[in-house]
Amino acid sequence: MPLSLALDLGTSSIAAIAVDPDGRILSSVQAQNTAAVPDLPAGHAEQDPGRICETVAEVLSELARDLPGTPAGLGLTGQMHGTLLTDEARRPLTRLITWQDRRGDELSLRSAPGDPGTSWLDRFLMACPETDLFATGARPAAGYMGVTLAMLIARGAIPEMTTGATFLADWVAAELTDTPIVTDRSNAAASGLYDLVEDSWSRTLLAAGGIPADWMPEVVSSGSVIGHLAPEWAARTGLPEGLPVCCAIGDNQAAVLGSLPAGEPAIQINVGTGGQINWPVDTFQRLPAMDTRYLPHDRFMLVGAGLAGGDAYAWVNRTVAAWLGCFGGEPVAEEIYSKLAASAAGVPPNADGLVCEPLFRGTRQQPLDRGRFEGITFENFTPGHVARAVLTGIADGFAWFFENAGDARPSDCQRIVGSGNGLRQNPLLIESLQQRFGLPVVLAEHDQEAAFGTALLCGSVCGVWPDLATAGETIRLVG
Repeated sequence: MPLSLALDLGTSSIAAIAVDPDGRILSSVQAQNTAAVPDLPAGHAEQDPGRICETVAEVLSELARDLPGTPAGLGLTGQMHGTLLTDEARRPLTRLITWQDRRGDELSLRSAPGDPGTSWLDRFLMACPETDLFATGARPAAGYMGVTLAMLIARGAIPEMTTGATFLADWVAAELTDTPIVTDRSNAAASGLYDLVEDSWSRTLLAAGGIPADWMPEVVSSGSVIGHLAPEWAARTGLPEGLPVCCAIGDNQAAVLGSLPAGEPAIQINVGTGGQINWPVDTFQRLPAMDTRYLPHDRFMLVGAGLAGGDAYAWVNRTVAAWLGCFGGEPVAEEIYSKLAASAAGVPPNADGLVCEPLFRGTRQQPLDRGRFEGITFENFTPGHVARAVLTGIADGFAWFFENAGDARPSDCQRIVGSGNGLRQNPLLIESLQQRFGLPVVLAEHDQEAAFGTALLCGSVCGVWPDLATAGETIRLVG
């Protein structure tokens, strides 16, 4: 029996799965991503690429140990936007600067005493023509490759031997196959430097950041076979030497492919650390405040990104823990979540008038925005009320994008397809979404939606399914 394998290089975890032709996940392995570099200055977020490769080897080895079939191919997905600089031999010259890095929001140079200064992000954006930014599908923010590279170049912080800039999943794919680094349109556009209209790297935007064009990887079709598993990696993992390895795809697009069947009259909402609301469109179009991202094959999707998600609810947990700790308690996160859920379940959806805008870390477009509570009374600021208000606020954030999309909204939308642990572990958030949108929420029968979507794309290229549409028919929705 042929199996399609997928590797998901997440920010906090690394997972691998094996999917059979019926769309069943027959094997699944997950490990914590322990590559985050500790004790960095505020606003810095970096990971050790060597440690990531060690975890990849561990996860793939465990997956290969008891595979109930023959692997047909391996696809990759993972965290988007981040930046890794390499030399001509593909060796990392920097750590991975992740999408969570906020150095782009720091002030650059002051032109005179008393000048409040300009952030590295704004400095880059001011050099970019609006028409060229429009064609990327998204307005770059701190953590995007384009912003990070422009900042490093302006500060003279580029390692001397640099010959390339790459995304994490693309670098890992090249390591697995011992081939030159390539990327696909979904990841290329996540840099803020790729013109989706002209289907090419934007020389205008590269020039605006002083970024050498020859640093950018070749762009190939999403999911296409880029090489075969190298002997070294076959020995390290137990997977067959010569296994086809497919080009990586962005994790946002992968989660949509893995949970939203083609042609499904629905929107997709993903809640992980952050959150996104997505729906496919047939042609490239732009809406204020929304991204337009490439979706295989030759489609696009509108994305409301950078929203409050699981991290906002985790803030409630940490805040309760801090209060308990002040009074001598020894809080356990899992116990706090359990008691919060029980308490919030007894609170009405409107939280007795308590309103929360849970933008505790700002947004991509408004990084200085902060969360706020309104309507506080003597009675409605209990932990249960706060938890309920935060969940309602998360749902309100998704609804804002949908309600302001006008004619670009799917006209026949019948339900919301949810994904991500932030939804799976929070029934009250599902309830809040259903009440706010007036639509039922369903979930895929499987978890690991991004890995599953990657497996569908890989398997449609490597012969498990004849095409991506047929692969998508194996998605089972429940709710």
